[in-house]
Amino acid sequence: MQTLQKTNQILIFILVLFILLYFGSSFLVPLVFGVFFASLMTPFANILEQIKIPRVLSSLASTLIIFIAVGSILYLLMKQIGIFVSDISLVREDAQVFIEDIQNRITDATGLTLERQSEIWETRSAGIISWIEHGLTGFLGNIFNTLAGFLLALVYMFLLLHYRNKFLQFVMSYTASEKQEETQQILVKISRVVHHYLWGRAKVMALLGIMYYITFLIFDIPYAGFLTIFGALITIIPYLGPFLSGILPIIFGIIYLPDLPIILLFTFIVMTEQMIESYVFEPLVIGKEVKINPLFVIVAILLGGMIWGLAGMILFVPVFAILKIISGHTPGLQPIGSLLGPSPRLSQKD
Repeated sequence: MQTLQKTNQILIFILVLFILLYFGSSFLVPLVFGVFFASLMTPFANILEQIKIPRVLSSLASTLIIFIAVGSILYLLMKQIGIFVSDISLVREDAQVFIEDIQNRITDATGLTLERQSEIWETRSAGIISWIEHGLTGFLGNIFNTLAGFLLALVYMFLLLHYRNKFLQFVMSYTASEKQEETQQILVKISRVVHHYLWGRAKVMALLGIMYYITFLIFDIPYAGFLTIFGALITIIPYLGPFLSGILPIIFGIIYLPDLPIILLFTFIVMTEQMIESYVFEPLVIGKEVKINPLFVIVAILLGGMIWGLAGMILFVPVFAILKIISGHTPGLQPIGSLLGPSPRLSQKD
């Protein structure tokens, strides 16, 4: 009876948490972004304060750096999207030429007439185009919804950096004296994990972007800037991101490259760069501190997408990493921490 009651309590807690996350997204998403940005820039703010710069100025400088960095990337992305959209008719013409070439080859190989192929294409193209347009519209809509809370996230970031000692004192005031040192170490570890995840992810995306851009220039792929920025940014979503970042350049390669051997070589290089990003750069740059069981990475992405859209797909992976740390050092929750992934023990160095 007691076990059933405890199970019901857990299920009710999960349901209430899901409802709060879903209906509180407009408040929580900018706040979580603000917390993560503040964790990313805390070491820089500490350095400024060590050289006698007032906290208000160090917090403002840290916020401005994030604003300039993220704003510059978004400006470049929007500019490249504008160039691509303005030339969309040319892209459509090139794609049509490619399709006609494929149809001629199918006719030569199978004897299926162009008229019959056109009938098959017309019956299916509407659904395919509708699916692509729906997907792109939803993706861009998610981007603009995420951007809408960016300025609010910067306000949260500034306030969190400026009053970070007060927030620490608030947490410690509700912590038993014998647990305060361990709690402080846990908070430091959480901040370090978020910092490593965001800063490491930024470096990995930059390295992938450099490889992509050089490859696109060598093969003379059009819209190299758009493909590079989009391909690098989308990899912030684990598993799904690298797939999407590679499939779009490959489609452009199929349309614009002259013959099959070059297309296969280009595809091989793009896939190799993705593997280098996933299996070399990520472990070396991001490290094992953010390592989560791959099953729960997928769960985090799916749950994040269901609850917070694109922002959730980005944020829920580090949120699960934080949950892993807290569970690993909370009596009764260690099995959850072990299930989520390896959680190193706290040390005095932390």
